[in-house]
Amino acid sequence: MVVGLLKKFKDSQARALLPKRKKTDSKVAGGRSLIIAGSKGMLGAAVLSATAAARVGSGYVILMTDRTKFSSVRYPDFLVADWKDQKIKNINFSAIGIGPGLGSSHQSLHLLRELLRLKVKNVVIDADALNLCYKYKLYPLPKSWIATPHEGELARFLKISSSEIKKNRKKFILKAVKKLKCIVLLKGFKTLVAQDQNIYEIQTGNKSLAKAGTGDVLTGMITGFLAQSVSSQEAACLGAYVHGWMADQWQKDKNDELSLMASDLLDLLPKALYQIRKKEK
Repeated sequence: MVVGLLKKFKDSQARALLPKRKKTDSKVAGGRSLIIAGSKGMLGAAVLSATAAARVGSGYVILMTDRTKFSSVRYPDFLVADWKDQKIKNINFSAIGIGPGLGSSHQSLHLLRELLRLKVKNVVIDADALNLCYKYKLYPLPKSWIATPHEGELARFLKISSSEIKKNRKKFILKAVKKLKCIVLLKGFKTLVAQDQNIYEIQTGNKSLAKAGTGDVLTGMITGFLAQSVSSQEAACLGAYVHGWMADQWQKDKNDELSLMASDLLDLLPKALYQIRKKEK
């Protein structure tokens, strides 16, 4: 039996949570997203995540990566910080997303430990950063952090098989919250977001999202919402909802569930935000 309160996260909640901008607001109102991502051969993950943070409204996006392998001229929308030369504590940020394409180097581990040492509040932790947490037992995590595992990543923490999690996702997300002590977003069919004993089931999304890079986009989106002062649990739910909405729209428009690529989500984001907001009129 699942012990917890299950709620369905619906479109009306997403509309209410979407950040709004006043006519007099400047880019400062959008907050500052720091994306710590990318390594040799995986810079695409960093670009997907950073672009998603900008697309959802973050006023500034700082990409902290290996500057020697990243041309800031090619991606002029981001500020680029070299993780070897610049310290996190010296960067002005509102929220952090860490993990997409990060790799498992000593430098990656150092950055993750630095976030824990600094007690940073608004953090989304994904992919390689989650793997480092498992490998070096860097948990429990701060309560306000958002961990975004898929079933395979969660299985490692819980020391069970991913197929077992698939059979009872609600049961095991609560076990994950108990072990990690933070907000957990479990990707997959009917994405779940849990904090304490509360579980939200996202009512959007389909199997077209089963494609490399889509999780990197989700990390950037949630980070961008956090930077705009959406609370941690709500940012996780909102990010997952909009992410799934775009996949549903793709399936509707293309009548296809195999061709969606992660970069397509970036192109769909403006329409998604507009359509979700439009319904409130």
